[in-house]
Amino acid sequence: MQLAIDEIKIRLTKPLPGLQSHLKMAPPTRKAELEAAREAMPFAKKSAVMILLFHEDEKLKVVFIRRSFYVGIHAGQMAFPGGRFEETDGTVEETAFREIEEEIGVTRDKIELVGRITDIYVPPSNFLISVFVGYLSEKPVYKPDEREVAEIIEVDFDEFLKPENITVKTFHVPSANHSVTAPCYQTPRCDIWGASAMVVSELVDILSYIE
Repeated sequence: MQLAIDEIKIRLTKPLPGLQSHLKMAPPTRKAELEAAREAMPFAKKSAVMILLFHEDEKLKVVFIRRSFYVGIHAGQMAFPGGRFEETDGTVEETAFREIEEEIGVTRDKIELVGRITDIYVPPSNFLISVFVGYLSEKPVYKPDEREVAEIIEVDFDEFLKPENITVKTFHVPSANHSVTAPCYQTPRCDIWGASAMVVSELVDILSYIE
């Protein structure tokens, strides 16, 4: 996708599609889970992630991490860098910057915050995740936290625009010892599903929208 950062910024100021986009890549149980969690949601724990973008060879890239297997309920899963809000952060925006530095070693002075998209609720962990979008003017140099991050994977944004890359698979969730059948994006190095896929779905709808 030949989309310059200035155009990305503009598109992120438009009304967000939110749930409409999330449901495209959600497990079939998503609506029922949200309904069942209605009473718990006001007490959800706050957290934040950052979608980190950069251009390389005129291609827009997205940074993902594969979480280590020690990290609890989302162990081993593909995710955006991020984590739990701490009172010392003050705001969830600060959480996103702190976590991205702790997890992959990219400091906030390298990142231009270009927008924010729809929060997403994760019933199994009772987290409400704030989703920020950051941009790097050059390819990042990583210093991953080996305890939390098993792998850092850069994905061409164009991979998410290919209909043939969207499928349904069954994923084993080691932390809960059960399996989940859900839509996913198949990319050359990883499958992205769950909350991460729902977030990607919204970003795709925002950036590929034609007026």
